[in-house]
Amino acid sequence: MITAIVRKELRCFLRSGVYLSLAAAMLALFVGASSLSAQRIAAFERERVAAEAADRDIWLEQGERNPHSAAHFSRYAFKPTPHLVAFDPGTTDFSGLAVWMEAHNQNPAVFRRAEDLGDVGRFASLSPAWILQTMAPLFLFLVLFGSIAGEREQGTLRQLSASGVSARSLVLGKFIGASVAAGLVLLPGLILGAWATSAGNGSHVLVDQANRLLGLIAVYGVYVFGVGTLAIGVSARFKDKRTALVVLVCLWVGSFALLPRLATSTAVTLHPQPDLVELAADLRAASKAFYEDKAYQEQLKREQLAKHNVERTEDLPFDYGAYQLQKSEEHAHPRFDAFYDRLDEIHRNQERVLQLAAVFSPVLALQELSAGLAGSDRRHHRAFTASAEQHRRVIIRQLNEDLMHNARGAGRDYVADVVLWEQIRDFSHVPPTFDTIASEYAFSMALLVIHALAAFAFATAMLGRALRRSVG
Repeated sequence: MITAIVRKELRCFLRSGVYLSLAAAMLALFVGASSLSAQRIAAFERERVAAEAADRDIWLEQGERNPHSAAHFSRYAFKPTPHLVAFDPGTTDFSGLAVWMEAHNQNPAVFRRAEDLGDVGRFASLSPAWILQTMAPLFLFLVLFGSIAGEREQGTLRQLSASGVSARSLVLGKFIGASVAAGLVLLPGLILGAWATSAGNGSHVLVDQANRLLGLIAVYGVYVFGVGTLAIGVSARFKDKRTALVVLVCLWVGSFALLPRLATSTAVTLHPQPDLVELAADLRAASKAFYEDKAYQEQLKREQLAKHNVERTEDLPFDYGAYQLQKSEEHAHPRFDAFYDRLDEIHRNQERVLQLAAVFSPVLALQELSAGLAGSDRRHHRAFTASAEQHRRVIIRQLNEDLMHNARGAGRDYVADVVLWEQIRDFSHVPPTFDTIASEYAFSMALLVIHALAAFAFATAMLGRALRRSVG
């Protein structure tokens, strides 16, 4: 019986001018967004590779220089762009693409694409994920609003009820038919995902990309199932198609278009980020903490003089100024960590507000899961900045240790050359595999599944009610 319902639904869809028009519009929008996103990500990667090569050349060709001067000159860490970001850019345009790894400072990421996009930013960031998250529900609502109400108006619902069709079979048949019809429109998304998995570097990357793609297919499948069955349920709840259409459009405007924006604004209002002046002041305080702590400086001096049994720092077997430079770095590390942990906690609190709002809108749960699977959310950006900071600390230690062991007596006049510069490793960042952080998305996944199950239960109940009334 379900197979017969599916065939009937497909015939109706393919004969419907409304469906064909909407499908053509959705397909054009989706293909355009996919092409634009893929081109943007390819451009990002070309620019990153070129920037890394230029950064390395400038570093190696800086000539003879004091290592501490080189530490201030330093290098950049450029953020690699996972290919699935072409599907869902997440926070990519707003989080920065590079970190300057200079001495004394843990700098935030810079070169945010959103700052350069201006008024065209809304269109430049159009992505397949946004189409699926926001426009696909509207598409499903517009093609399914008459799925049951139309049967009632035509008098065929009574015939279905008399034939003994169960509400569950009718829901599944209607949904499967709609899913096949929608799949013809949304197939480019799967093609884009398949391209993304073939573009990794190394087997472990390929495996992780494949897992992420399967995860995206799963979560969007659950989302579409929930939205589709909700539309069928609403169509069964009301007696005529016009009322069902009005209710579904209002539901889309409120739950899928306005609520995500309102939730984001509320999250920022409840947990505001400190202004740039305050942030800069806190970073400067962390950077200068060592030089403002005279007692700690004296303690270090006494310890080193006693350890080496000398009375003057000039008699130590290393350059004491360079030793102080390294100690100032180590003194600042926990302060930088605390600063960025506080900032990260603000962002986590904002995400908690969005998670609570996701109780009323499945699109919010989907957005977190989608960006996480694509590798374009806060957690993945934080992993990049943490990796850049660890590399910065290694670079500065290498330069300070060279100064400690080779500058004794020469002081600021000591210079190193390309032999030292070549010992500094290039920055390389491998994003965390999704299986290592999947538990952090459990709440959103549970919410998405609950939404889908609730929609299915609602549709089944409304269809059962409609079938009973049709023969009543």
